Amino acid sequence: MKKTLINATYVSFIVAFFFIATIGCKSSINETPKDFVYLEDNVFKINDTVFFPLMLNYKVDMRNADDAVVLSPFICYDNNDIYESNTKEEMQQQFSNHLELMSELGFNAVRLCIDVINKNDKGNYYPSKCGGVYLKDKTDKILDGIADALDIAESHGLKVMLLLKPPFEKEVETFTIEMLKRFSDNPTIFAYDFMNEPLYFDTEPNRTKKDAVKIVSEWRDTVKKYAPNHLFTIGFSEPIEVFEWDPSILPVDFVQIHTYHPLRIPSEIWWYSKYCNKPWIIGETALPADNDSISYEEQYHFAEEAYQYTIDCGGIGFGWWCFQDHIIPKMNFEANYTGLLNHEGITKTKSGNEIIGTIKPAAYKFKELSKLKAQGPKPRPQNYYNMLGYENYVIKGRIECNDEGVEGALIRGWNSNWSVGQNTYSDENGNFTLYSNDSCTHFEISAPGLSKVKFDRNDLIYNRIDGKTHDFSDLENVKLEYHKINYQPFLKNDTTFFEFKEGLFDKAKFAAEMETIKLKKL
Repeated sequence: MKKTLINATYVSFIVAFFFIATIGCKSSINETPKDFVYLEDNVFKINDTVFFPLMLNYKVDMRNADDAVVLSPFICYDNNDIYESNTKEEMQQQFSNHLELMSELGFNAVRLCIDVINKNDKGNYYPSKCGGVYLKDKTDKILDGIADALDIAESHGLKVMLLLKPPFEKEVETFTIEMLKRFSDNPTIFAYDFMNEPLYFDTEPNRTKKDAVKIVSEWRDTVKKYAPNHLFTIGFSEPIEVFEWDPSILPVDFVQIHTYHPLRIPSEIWWYSKYCNKPWIIGETALPADNDSISYEEQYHFAEEAYQYTIDCGGIGFGWWCFQDHIIPKMNFEANYTGLLNHEGITKTKSGNEIIGTIKPAAYKFKELSKLKAQGPKPRPQNYYNMLGYENYVIKGRIECNDEGVEGALIRGWNSNWSVGQNTYSDENGNFTLYSNDSCTHFEISAPGLSKVKFDRNDLIYNRIDGKTHDFSDLENVKLEYHKINYQPFLKNDTTFFEFKEGLFDKAKFAAEMETIKLKKL
């Protein structure tokens, strides 16, 4: 009999936390005060009405102004690297203009990113181009600034997810608790996001699953103690988060997924929808577009298809990254051009407020998305086992637990100098095929609710599939990293992003066999 997703009930080390490891859904509207967002039957609700968060990500800078602290628009919004506003009134008006436009475009939620906190010998502080705002000196004023921002969001009919700096250390934890206490009765807050993409931003490089469960359990306890009517989440990136921050056993109220690149998005959504065992939303996705290498029209169609794919797979919310392009030197194309506004021309809100930049066509799509209906479960994506169409090498193997095949395991391989990595998943029988353009040397493997193994292999024997003499010298794209892989040649047609041409994802010149990998119940 095959092993599918390992449920949290198998996880012996979190028995003490088991009552909080289940989904934190409210069972009755009477348990939640008026106007707060809550979970019931795996959907969000407000006052007994279904709420589907259509969310736009928005970065802010914490700035000193007029003896106050203000949540100012990110310096790269509007004028791009020049602060347009400088007084408290100007900053708040600019911020309000932006949120007014979001509401007009059809968004009902905003994820305010207030997680950028640095540290020096004087303590933790919010950095900005015009000076730092230190937590220990200005906690009350920072919270006043957040309160003003929440009032502005509420005036435009927007619920707010607050992305925080993970409270790993005492000073940040104390500040976080003060925030939770201050806003415990504020229904404008939709949820607290305690960590953005642990895969990339965790300060501990080899954290165990047991440690992650302990930390997240403590965070959840803190939220439920000081802000019992607010929801609690973490922003997960690739499914290989399962190596340490395993979404299937972490006691969050809902899972928030960040996924990018059309070749990766359907497989990553499909995996999370089957194996995280919790309500989930898309917290971040986007297609970058500069109307040159990627057209605005492509971004327009992508927005609809990504939303449709999300609801077809059971997602209960959808978020776009981000409000406006921010052209930062040395940042990749994906990071700079995902905004819904560029920096050319002027946009006016319906009330006549001006914003520097022109709305991209994709922005107008969001008002229509709520009319779309789920079309039923999606089949496994064509490129699920080889998302990026690698075609030089393939490693075949099997994942087992207690001599039974494990479905939904993550297999990650890197080349010898760790410069390129690739992922695949085990099938319903526990078998996997890991495709790559460069031979893999380093490996990491885990599955939801199971242990992790990490090892190096320099002795895999690759045989040429066509039986010809070995010749590794003519292999192409050996060092190609996924950001540089163009999705367009893989598309079945020009207007469909998640349907691909046949026969592009099962090609390889050399194959190797790996022995069965054994995982354990935690």
